[in-house]
Amino acid sequence: MPSTQRFFEPGSQRELLRGWLIHAHKGRDRHDTAARIYEWSKYVFGTAAIILSTIVGTSVFQELAAKSTVSLWVGLLSVAAAVLSALQTFLDFPARAERHRAAGVKYKAVIRSLEHSLATLAAGGAPTEDQITQIQQRLDELEDSAPVIMPRIYSMVERRYADVEYVQEALGLYRS
Repeated sequence: MPSTQRFFEPGSQRELLRGWLIHAHKGRDRHDTAARIYEWSKYVFGTAAIILSTIVGTSVFQELAAKSTVSLWVGLLSVAAAVLSALQTFLDFPARAERHRAAGVKYKAVIRSLEHSLATLAAGGAPTEDQITQIQQRLDELEDSAPVIMPRIYSMVERRYADVEYVQEALGLYRS
């Protein structure tokens, strides 16, 4: 049975640029959101690891001073602190946040180019084929080099843009 999926086919330069503009806004929002989440995660894991390590450190000195049943809890906290520290290192939240922040900045630059081209069209002019090709290349390179977005963030941004009329038109083409 032949596929019924349709693809976005803009009828004019304006439609093409508007489609790219929405795509760039969504990309920027996805990467800005991811950067914020990873930045926040860095502090959550780091703070928890510091607190647990501090408790373990002081508990060890207490345990040495007065032998009691606290040693089981000290051992559990020690393991938890080690696991959190290892996770923080392995997940590398600061570098992930920076990669997403950089991708968001690049999307913002493309957005400005697209807005400039749309303003040129609105004023009765037309962007050159070179300008459109440059924007397309920048979007392609950005998509190729940008870090992967978690599905949860992707879905959240899609919901945020669901009420945008032009996006609904474009999404309708892919859903059928």
